[in-house]
Amino acid sequence: MMHLDEVIPVAVVPEGYQGKIMLVQVRTDNQQLTILRSGDIWHKEILRNTEAEIQALGLDDVQIDELGGAYLSFRDDGSILIWGTSDYFGACDKAYAAELVRSLWPSRDVAVED
Repeated sequence: MMHLDEVIPVAVVPEGYQGKIMLVQVRTDNQQLTILRSGDIWHKEILRNTEAEIQALGLDDVQIDELGGAYLSFRDDGSILIWGTSDYFGACDKAYAAELVRSLWPSRDVAVED
């Protein structure tokens, strides 16, 4: 059986990014995976792009649910800040988003603000 985390990257954030992020849950009948996606666009567009990404992988019978949004900024000192909320989808779990960002850059300090 294919595992979702083997085909779907858990976090997609480019180096030096300044913009919106969204946590998204991807579910099949027997698996679920929470992923983080970035996009300097509307949070709704990030969700649509994530849905298109999953469909392009050829995954059938997948449910995609938004889990809220925030903003992410790479600071001049090399640290990363996660803050704010989505007006439409509400706040994501910023602590969990920080864990996913740390998986990309384990040596960087990742801070969370309300």
